[in-house]
Amino acid sequence: MPKPKVDQLAVLTAQLSQLSCFAHIKSISLIEQGDSHQCFKVVDIHNSFFVKYFKNSNQSHHQNKLNKLAANSGLSPDLIYSDKFWQVHQFIEGTSLNLCQLPLNEKIQHGIKLMVGCHQSIDINKLTDFPILNITKIIKPLTINLTTEQKSIISKISDKLSNIMVITPQVLCHGDINFSNIILANEPWLVDFECACVAEQEFDIAMMISVNELLTGSMTTVIDFCVDYYTVISESQGKVDKEKVMRYLYFSFVINGLWYLARYRENKDKSFKYKAFKQFELFDKCHFITKNLTAEMSRSA
Repeated sequence: MPKPKVDQLAVLTAQLSQLSCFAHIKSISLIEQGDSHQCFKVVDIHNSFFVKYFKNSNQSHHQNKLNKLAANSGLSPDLIYSDKFWQVHQFIEGTSLNLCQLPLNEKIQHGIKLMVGCHQSIDINKLTDFPILNITKIIKPLTINLTTEQKSIISKISDKLSNIMVITPQVLCHGDINFSNIILANEPWLVDFECACVAEQEFDIAMMISVNELLTGSMTTVIDFCVDYYTVISESQGKVDKEKVMRYLYFSFVINGLWYLARYRENKDKSFKYKAFKQFELFDKCHFITKNLTAEMSRSA
C-alpha cells in the first residue's frame, strides 16, 4: 500500500493523533479501495486500524449507526471510533474479493450470502430517518453537468422507471455489493455502507450484477443464477421477483454510468470514463428506450 506524500502524512498524523482511539501512530498507508472516499491503514503501538475520512460530515451520520449494527451482526469489522469526519474500524488482514482468483460463480455466492445477511440481520426499525430508495432523487444530482439534450433523455428514463416501479421498502440494502467491498479473511466481510438505503431486495441483487459487470454472457442466465441462489440462501421460497430485478438493472446501469462519468469529469481518470460507458452499453442492450444512451452520452464526454 502506498504512503501519502510527506506533507499529507504530517497533516494526517496530526489529525488522527487527536482521536481517542490511537495511542501512538507508527505508520499510515493509503488504501486503494473504493472510488468515492479516502481510506487508510493506520498502525499504532497496539493495533492496526482501517480508517475512512468523510469530506462531507453529513455522510457519516447514518453510516455510523449502520456500521455498528453491521458489526454487531457479524457482517463487517468492529467500529472502534466514529465522529463527523472519521470512521475507525478493526483492520482485517485479507484480500479483496475482486482480486481473488476464484471462479465467478463463487464470487457471486460470497456476495449474495453477505447480501442476505444484510437484509435479514439488520433491523431497519433501528435506523430512524434512514434514506429510502428514490429513483428521481438519486438520478437528478448526477445530471448537473450534462447538456440539455442529455438531461432530457435521462429525465425520460427516470420518469419511465418511476412509472413502472412500485417501490415498497422492505430491507436494508447495502447498495454497492461491489466485489472490492468484500474482504476475504477467515470469513468474508462486507465493508463500505456509503450507498446503503431502505429498498426492496431486488435492488441489491440488480446493483450487484450491474456494478460488477456480470452480464458478460446471457443476461437471463446471470439473473436466474443470482435470484435462484438468493432464494436458496434466504429461504424466501420464490418470493424474489425476477422482473423487478430486471427493472432495477435499468436503474443501476444509469446511475452507475452517471456516477462514473461525473468522477471522470472531476479528475480526468480515463478508467472512470471506461466504466461509465460500459454501464451505458449494458443499458442499451436492454432496449428499455428507443434512443441509444451510449451515443447520447458520448457527445460531450
